[in-house]
Amino acid sequence: MSLEIDTVFRRRAHNRSLFLTAIRTLAAGVQLYLRRRSTERALARLSNQELDDIGLVRTNRGYRELHHDRLGASYWND
Repeated sequence: MSLEIDTVFRRRAHNRSLFLTAIRTLAAGVQLYLRRRSTERALARLSNQELDDIGLVRTNRGYRELHHDRLGASYWND
């Protein structure tokens, strides 16, 4: 292979790998978003007692871990 062909081949391969990396990163972000939305929907269907059973409490900004040994649920309800 000549130096020119080798340089063109490397440049194209590098551009493809950058493009594929960007696509993979975007796909991972979308997958994470969809997984979080699914979790939010599942938690929204639970009652306060069921959330308490799994150690969570509903707040104005989402859900937080409930520590019975430290602070009560009334503390986390902003």
